[in-house]
Amino acid sequence: IDAVGSANTKYSGTQPITTDSYTAGYRLRETGRGNGIDTYNMKNTSTYSATDFTNTANSWTITTNDQAATDAHFGAEATYDFYQQTFNRNSIDNNGYKLLSYVHYSTNYVNAFWDGIRMTYGDGQLSQDFSIMTALDVCGHEITHGVVEKTAGLNGGEADALNEAFADIFGTSVEWFARPTQHDWIMGKDIMPSGTGIRNMSNPQSLQQPDTYLGTYWSASAEPHDNA
Repeated sequence: IDAVGSANTKYSGTQPITTDSYTAGYRLRETGRGNGIDTYNMKNTSTYSATDFTNTANSWTITTNDQAATDAHFGAEATYDFYQQTFNRNSIDNNGYKLLSYVHYSTNYVNAFWDGIRMTYGDGQLSQDFSIMTALDVCGHEITHGVVEKTAGLNGGEADALNEAFADIFGTSVEWFARPTQHDWIMGKDIMPSGTGIRNMSNPQSLQQPDTYLGTYWSASAEPHDNA
């Protein structure tokens, strides 16, 4: 059954999360939002399976790298709530689409992605200035790719840049919605120990990205993250 607990997340401090209370304790699943929100452990493989993160109590105080799994779970719940409360939208397809998050993909994988079915998060690589990729704005960004896929599409060429732009805009909006005392305009700031971030929405040129269409730093090869 669904049970409201709390988690000491890696990036967002202590936050309420809803989990599944079952015979052995609690696991990162819930059924109250849409058709459900589940968060699974890939154990540094590329195999998608329903391997749960579990805890004996519903106060999640994990300090290992698994702590970041609660960020992914909280991030999915917060993104669902943002779209539901702001736009009365029931998940990414407005029909309760089940939000699945998979954490610990591969080894030292520096990326997070929506693949048309689910969200996947790598553990990052500290030597490249990236920690595990489950920050709140990243979760909102990846889930928003699902919203775009279910609505406008936006695939190929400049449409890809628009897709990335909307993902950034709403990813940042989720951060402001769910974490009002800790927000910024820098995408991915939390996952980079240096705090540099991947894209600076208030000053794109500071990270050598264009702030206007065809402006300085415009990618002639149409790299969508740059041209967002």
